[in-house]
Amino acid sequence: MKIYLRYLFWQLVLPTLIATLAFSGAVWLSQSLRFVDLIVNKGLPLTTFLYLTALLFPSLLLVIMPFALFCGVLFAYQRLTVESELVVMQSVGLSNLQLAMPGLILGLFVTSLGYVNSLYAMPAAYRSFKDLQHEVSRDFSHLLLQPGIFNAPIPRLTVYVREATEDGDLAGIVVHDERVKSLPVTMMAEHGVLVQGENGPLFVLQNGNRQEMNLQNPEARELSVLHFESYTLDLAATVEPPNDRDRKPKEMFIGELLDGTAQGLDADQRRERLAEAHKRLAWPLNALVFTLVGMTILLIRKHDRQGPWRGLLLAALIVIIVQALSTASGSLAEKKPMLAPLLYLVPLIPIVVCSLLLFGLKVNTLVAGQGQSSTWREA
Repeated sequence: MKIYLRYLFWQLVLPTLIATLAFSGAVWLSQSLRFVDLIVNKGLPLTTFLYLTALLFPSLLLVIMPFALFCGVLFAYQRLTVESELVVMQSVGLSNLQLAMPGLILGLFVTSLGYVNSLYAMPAAYRSFKDLQHEVSRDFSHLLLQPGIFNAPIPRLTVYVREATEDGDLAGIVVHDERVKSLPVTMMAEHGVLVQGENGPLFVLQNGNRQEMNLQNPEARELSVLHFESYTLDLAATVEPPNDRDRKPKEMFIGELLDGTAQGLDADQRRERLAEAHKRLAWPLNALVFTLVGMTILLIRKHDRQGPWRGLLLAALIVIIVQALSTASGSLAEKKPMLAPLLYLVPLIPIVVCSLLLFGLKVNTLVAGQGQSSTWREA
């Protein structure tokens, strides 16, 4: 690789990496706040929390990396312009194609990573994320029942604990179970402990009573009381196992999304899967679009040492419009599959226009230069 190509390439890579890390950290922090409740209210280990939030990174990078690359291109070429390095390179005969080649290489590389991410890494990570999230929601072995307040570990089940010891023993327990609407149950116990059984969490109560009232017969509502020394309450009796849940389109690989032989799907589900497949194939192209937009604005304009804020704002505006159109076309494709080609037209049109503006100037310049040379020879 020539020296100037290597120099330009590293000028692009460093700010792109910094922007990627900055955007990823900010987005990860905002997304991870949604799962703080798992640590506070369910006692989820920190390692499991970090692994759960790390599984979100592939889907976040699909959006972050094109914008990070765009910021890197703007920063690198603008700095080279302000310090007159681009002027020197152009004065020695380097064309726009040669100056843009490092950006194109990096843009194609990020686009390739986007396809690997979109077609394999993102569905695999998101599938693991949903499985783990569903498993955590069913696993109450680390449940933190705060003493002195009414806890609701699962819907229609309320637990009150007077005090809790460090070894997990609970005292002064009141449980109100309304999972069966026609047969509400209230249990009181002196002691209890939460354990993990083979099929899910179990609440073992000791020295208490079970009060039950049958509401199916309004004329004979009698309260039945059962005293017990030990009673086991199954907390997972009404929770479905993780393997029985339906997969979302975001969890499926491209072959599953395009599988026309899948059984039990209605028209809406088929449209949703097909639209997700088109999004996976079209959205990685945004990395190449954003790269070309940034380089086109900064390479074809006149050099201004004071800083071309109009050009930078124009580039940012174009990128925002392309991203908005991509999102809108994805929503339209879910409703009307015939509009799915819009997902590909949105990135392809800017790619063609920017390529003509950026590399077409080289042809025009050469033609003009040949005309001037012939004029001078005639003179």
